[in-house]
Amino acid sequence: DGARTVDDLFAAGYQAVFVGNGADVPQVPPGLDTTLAGVWTANDYLTQVNLHSGELPESIRAAKRVLVVGGGMIGCEAAEFLGERGHRVAVVEMKEDIASDVRPEHRRCLLKNLRESQVLVRTGARVERFYPDGVDYVLADGTEGSLRGYDSVVLAMGTRSREELRERIAAFVPQVLVVGEAASAPGNAVRATGDALDAALSI
Repeated sequence: DGARTVDDLFAAGYQAVFVGNGADVPQVPPGLDTTLAGVWTANDYLTQVNLHSGELPESIRAAKRVLVVGGGMIGCEAAEFLGERGHRVAVVEMKEDIASDVRPEHRRCLLKNLRESQVLVRTGARVERFYPDGVDYVLADGTEGSLRGYDSVVLAMGTRSREELRERIAAFVPQVLVVGEAASAPGNAVRATGDALDAALSI
């Protein structure tokens, strides 16, 4: 009906609005400067790559050793991509398992590819300190360790939604229904569709 912006929604007089804008804001530890040479968010890192051709820009091609902080779907897929192209990759994850948010049939293939690429995986490791070339971490039993000497550190610690959008809409629309990853990340298309259906039935 022509509504394209928040102002358009206001002018049209909607009574309910669905917000499904996903979660694309990287979670970054407080105080960590992502502008430091060698430190990237996974979003910034992967947007440099031509995923169709697999062509790597020089900034990524030159980073032969890469540490990925975060072993969810995004972190593991970044590690898989780089490992298959000959990079020496490590993944450090706070949980006891990696790729726990990946569908089982995909997860089996993903883990197999990580093993074949000899990706180092350190699980149950809570990162205590970041450096441009790695991290210090501590295990659940108190054992301390370090992963240092990397050319790049890629942060894949999850994402959040842009909450300011829903706040702007909620200022003048009586009912705002948040669905998919905008409500809770990570997610997938199946869950987002179910959320949307439930939200529609609740109006």
